[in-house]
Amino acid sequence: MIVQRTIRFKWILKIDGWNILFFLVYGYLVCALNARSYFESLTFPDAEISVFGIAVAILLGFRNNEAYNRFWEARTAWGNLTNASRNFTSQIMGYIRYPNAQTPVSPETIAKIHTEIIYRHLAFLNALRLQLRHEEAWHELKPFLSELEYQGLSKSANKATQLNHRQAQRLKELHMAGWISEHAYIFGLMESIKAFFAAQGSCERIKTTPLPRQYGFFTKSFVWVFVLLLPLGLVQHLGWGTLPIYVILATIFTITERIGHRTEEPFERKMEDVPMSAICRNIEIDLKQQLGESSIPAPLEPKDGILM
Repeated sequence: MIVQRTIRFKWILKIDGWNILFFLVYGYLVCALNARSYFESLTFPDAEISVFGIAVAILLGFRNNEAYNRFWEARTAWGNLTNASRNFTSQIMGYIRYPNAQTPVSPETIAKIHTEIIYRHLAFLNALRLQLRHEEAWHELKPFLSELEYQGLSKSANKATQLNHRQAQRLKELHMAGWISEHAYIFGLMESIKAFFAAQGSCERIKTTPLPRQYGFFTKSFVWVFVLLLPLGLVQHLGWGTLPIYVILATIFTITERIGHRTEEPFERKMEDVPMSAICRNIEIDLKQQLGESSIPAPLEPKDGILM
């Protein structure tokens, strides 16, 4: 996610650099041909081109609004995961108690169970992040899982689902053993597990269901028809003054189209994406502090104005 207030010129070149170069060349050719009276016998309907540009702008606005809605839904899902994770940790710390109050048990035993569950949840969050980005860095889950549980994930097609399912099984085991009360188990902890599955499902739906391709295809096609016709209408009135105006106007349309295209897929590890790595690290910091640990990792900082 871009966190710097000003957009750097190199980012513009990365997104639309080749198009800008094309507009310079194409605009120059149109102006040169006009200077040689090549268009003297032709009259281009500049008013109609303007109306066409307005229609394209409306279509662009609709498409980009839908693209932003997808990005915001993805960010909302991770915001829900953040809130639910903090609540889940408080539930674990408050609900899990030794079943027999008359038999003393060491605080270390209870703390070990708390840590096991919270670390498994951190593994779930990072597994979801890796899956959404199609990354294979599964070794990042090792610090949060036992060796046996980590090795057992190797055959799982959806590792995040398996980790949350295993979490539900572990909570059931504790409930059956008397460590968790009936009410806390059903109306507290299992509701949190349900919330995790719901947020995961929202992210997977966005990932696997693209914005209808017809929107992207026709929007891009109409944008390019417009930017190719635009200098033919301008050059009749502006001559060589067409070149800078054309490059600016054409770039506005194509870069707006490119921004919409890049925004509609928020989990592709692009600079405009949801900063899942930073969110996972922030959740890890919060949860470890809730556990009372002293070894807390530092938050991820933006690099070159981009937070991943």
